[in-house]
Amino acid sequence: MLTNFLKVTLRNLYREKMYAVINITGLSIAIACCIILGLYLKSELTYDRHNLKHERIFRIAMEADNNGQTRSYGAASRVLAPLLSREYPEIESYVRFRSAGEIFRHEGKVIQAMGIYYADEDVFEVFTHDIIYGDPKTALSDPNSMAISESFAKRYFGDANPIGKIMATDTEPYKITLVFADLPENCHIRYEMLLSMDRLQVDEAQIKDLLFYPFFFTYLLMPEGYQAESFQGKVESIYSKYAGVDTGIRGWLQPLSDIHLNTEVQSDLPRGNRLHLYAITSVAIFILLVACINYMNLATARSMKRGREVGMRKVLGATRTQLIAQFFGESVFFALIALMIGLALIEIATAFTPINDLLGRQELMNLSDEPVLLLWMLGLSLVVGLISGIYPAFYLSSVTPISTLTGTTRTGKQGFHVRQTLVLIQFFISIAIIASTILMALQMRYVANKPLGFNKENQVIIRLEGADLIEKYPILKNELLKDSRIMNVSGANVPLGVVVGSHNFYLENNEGVIGRETQGIDFMSIKEDFIKTMGMELVAGRDFSREPPTDIGSSALVNEALVKKMGWKEPLGKRIQYGGETGFMRVIGVVKDFHFRSLHRQVEPLIMRNVQLDVSSLPPALRAKQIIFLNVHISEEGISKTLDYIKEVLTKFDPEHPFEYNFLDDTIERLYFSEQRLMKLTGIFSGICILISCLGLFGLAAFTTEQRTKEIGIRKVLGATTFQIIVMLSRSILVIVLAASAVASLVAYLAIDEWLSGFAYHTSINPLVFLLSAVGAAAVAFITVALQSYKTARANPVEALRYE
Repeated sequence: MLTNFLKVTLRNLYREKMYAVINITGLSIAIACCIILGLYLKSELTYDRHNLKHERIFRIAMEADNNGQTRSYGAASRVLAPLLSREYPEIESYVRFRSAGEIFRHEGKVIQAMGIYYADEDVFEVFTHDIIYGDPKTALSDPNSMAISESFAKRYFGDANPIGKIMATDTEPYKITLVFADLPENCHIRYEMLLSMDRLQVDEAQIKDLLFYPFFFTYLLMPEGYQAESFQGKVESIYSKYAGVDTGIRGWLQPLSDIHLNTEVQSDLPRGNRLHLYAITSVAIFILLVACINYMNLATARSMKRGREVGMRKVLGATRTQLIAQFFGESVFFALIALMIGLALIEIATAFTPINDLLGRQELMNLSDEPVLLLWMLGLSLVVGLISGIYPAFYLSSVTPISTLTGTTRTGKQGFHVRQTLVLIQFFISIAIIASTILMALQMRYVANKPLGFNKENQVIIRLEGADLIEKYPILKNELLKDSRIMNVSGANVPLGVVVGSHNFYLENNEGVIGRETQGIDFMSIKEDFIKTMGMELVAGRDFSREPPTDIGSSALVNEALVKKMGWKEPLGKRIQYGGETGFMRVIGVVKDFHFRSLHRQVEPLIMRNVQLDVSSLPPALRAKQIIFLNVHISEEGISKTLDYIKEVLTKFDPEHPFEYNFLDDTIERLYFSEQRLMKLTGIFSGICILISCLGLFGLAAFTTEQRTKEIGIRKVLGATTFQIIVMLSRSILVIVLAASAVASLVAYLAIDEWLSGFAYHTSINPLVFLLSAVGAAAVAFITVALQSYKTARANPVEALRYE
């Protein structure tokens, strides 16, 4: 029986070549898209699950409440984990990570690594690593030891075993003690180099102060079945015991596998976006649904041609169950062919298109490493085949033998209405995705064009490392300004567009009294001329200056948001005391609000201070770690020559470090990378949706035109023009598209409104977008039907009237 079914399927495929090509093309594209998006979703949903102990690993998250302003952190104090471990024996182990901005050298070459962290020596016991060389138990036990990844080792040492090799920073030599296999891409914290945490020694006398510096990502290994809720109150008790005051700080545990998608802390490593995953999942399902609808529509439209076959098989004794099995078998057969073609399309797409970059993955599909993927793909094809064949199987198997053998079989109004409904669903999906893509593009354009309160163009950001270089800042600035193409030079402790630190301050109120409670306020340390260099606007007062010298350390600039928060009627002269210091600063100027963070968040209060740190007494190891960022505003003309000059100057002042720079506008653009990526993905897949829909519409128009050939001939005899006939054949489709547009516009509006809520500043939703999407979809549908029906509409009516 199976052989007979296969023969019938192959004969039908050969006889109806256009029908087969349309269906297989649509299904193969849809399956390829679903596999690509499915693999991406699998990667996102399995973050950090390669760790064998992931169910027992938790990260400490922190929250600080300061005068009603709450800030949350994915990092904790360096001393918190040791104190917790001392007080609570159920903590089996802990691992802390701290980013290390070290520059290494080996045999005269500057070494670059993607991710350098200090880590505790238990890191290889708690987290799963495939060890290639070395002993994980002792790898980081020495303060001058280091572990490196396999790709890093090959990059600098080839295939040789690098254990025992020495790489040095400006101040310390480090010996390679372990090589581990590259971490999977779906790790929320990735590194190529680990240094021993023992390098960062802490005295007992420092514990109280260090509790308030949350810069270490801290992970606890807990017993089997440990419930995160049991941890409640433990961090608070540590702060109460060792800080001696009510700090307003609380902590909780985040399961390791939840960090990437389910954490909402403000200051954290880059993480995923659940809303984006919902969008990508919806797109994958929609593409598959559109392709399945094509199959259903074309199969039912062909019911007249298959009617005699069904009737004859029933007369010869075939049961309805056998016929249903036959039609299901055909759809599954089509899906399996589509799977093979789809796999080829994936290889082509990953090799010749930037799809991997858009999805943020180096490699999406590797059947040799994950053979179970093939089983999942076969399962997907089976599901696609069953979904595609379910309606045609039950519809065609219900045809009566009498009607088919007497030639009275008709698709009927019911079949016609079902096909109309399915086409409506197709275009509803396509129009909704198109409208959403356009609206996202408008928001991204709004983000790109919105004034940020400073000039982001032609701003070069250069990292200055080491106290020796920072102490030469005034001379370096003067040297740079000798080039007429360099407009201004200044510096700051952090570049705009990255995380700005928050500190505790006491502020004076309108009555002239400094408050007794500190307030957590964002803070930047800047050099003189920063406001002018960045093109910011002063709304009151003046900028920092070298004269008078009291500006250094004892004066402050504030933004309008802070003035509004404090309710200051006259902000100039107001006193601000840095928490922990006895002296105070006076406000000398108010800066117009500028976006020092992304547009996802409102502009928050900010204090800027000109600090001249005395680093002369620091030990060499700490002197080497001092960093500031140079802001250089350059002319639009001769940018490459200007950069060459800057490099020449920097190399003269600092020959030990490589010259590295970023343009500020590139840094700001990276703040919206995930949104840009989602927009591009939905744009690509909305085009695919339309393509698949049009393939089905083309085939459906072919069968509809074939059924109405005699009617077309009669209309031509009676004087109808070719255009009138094409409009007649397209009218019903255009009505369906317009109906789909109305529903799709509502759904797209709700979806994009939710997406825009993630931006504190966003454009309004323009209703013209929905009109444009509807007109575009209608035009595509009309052209598709017109292309198919044009030949018949132009044909000699005599031939049409003789048509059988």
